[in-house]
Amino acid sequence: MSGSAGDRTPKTLAEVSHLFFSNVEERRGSDGPSQASEGPARPSLGREPSGVAVERARGTKYFVVTGGGGRPGKSTVAVNLASAFLTRGRAVLIDADPRLPNARFFLGLPSWHYLSPVTGNGAPAPNLAVDSGLVVVDRSARGTTLDPDGSGEMMSIAVEGRGRQSADYAVFDLPIDRLRSCESITNRGAHFLVVCRPGWGGFVEAVGTLSVLRKQLGATRAGIVVNRVPDFEHATALHAKIGDAAQRLLSMETRLMGGVVFEPSLGSEQRERGAIVHSRPTAVSALSLREVASNALRLGEPDLGDGVAPVPREAGGAEQ
Repeated sequence: MSGSAGDRTPKTLAEVSHLFFSNVEERRGSDGPSQASEGPARPSLGREPSGVAVERARGTKYFVVTGGGGRPGKSTVAVNLASAFLTRGRAVLIDADPRLPNARFFLGLPSWHYLSPVTGNGAPAPNLAVDSGLVVVDRSARGTTLDPDGSGEMMSIAVEGRGRQSADYAVFDLPIDRLRSCESITNRGAHFLVVCRPGWGGFVEAVGTLSVLRKQLGATRAGIVVNRVPDFEHATALHAKIGDAAQRLLSMETRLMGGVVFEPSLGSEQRERGAIVHSRPTAVSALSLREVASNALRLGEPDLGDGVAPVPREAGGAEQ
């Protein structure tokens, strides 16, 4: 593949269409295993036994959750990703969507906090910690940057009523059109997770988002989360096509983080009740999202396998 491939977007919709409707597995043939091949065991996100210390490399790990403009469910993934990380250490969620700060809404924060970009004349809401211990930061106000507070390797956040707190994990809920604002995070080795819907529309949005990541930030790797899928096989099949297009057109590597199974009734029941992984821990979507978090922790590892274990399919996922 040409070394300049990463500097251009697909020139026509037909070029992308060909890659979506073609048989990826047949075309790969002797090129090696598909991106759904089994990988090494994943780290558990369950709570550690009492008295067992969790070894952790020094420095905050940064994750940028983004996606196309078709409401793929990036805020749902970001909220639950950060919440799942709490079983491993201290986590902060940065809501950076100036138009629709759903992350704070889904966490059940009061309306004045949720609507602060509108009611506060562009002033950000104060940083605070919700009941789970997750620290929530508003970076949706106009003119704010996503540069971490404090100096040194650990991200440091001033939390109302708690002083400054450091974070082992920082998750950014970031719209595609604000990606340039996270260049400082990219320089700290941020991992990108692209959330997409099933089908042709999700494919186009995912490839478009990957193109922006490649052109604006020079990213060469990203994780893919396929949201609202009927079953795990749909996520695997769509990711194979997205990964093939990313490799051929953008010289990018993608890894499947998981598929979040759709549960029709959970969305309306879940609003303002916090992260699904905490409020509905046995829901199929919660299992899916914890699997995404587990794989995201390994996104930066050079020996990361492409396979993720399927989740139960008896029920569906959140209004993701």
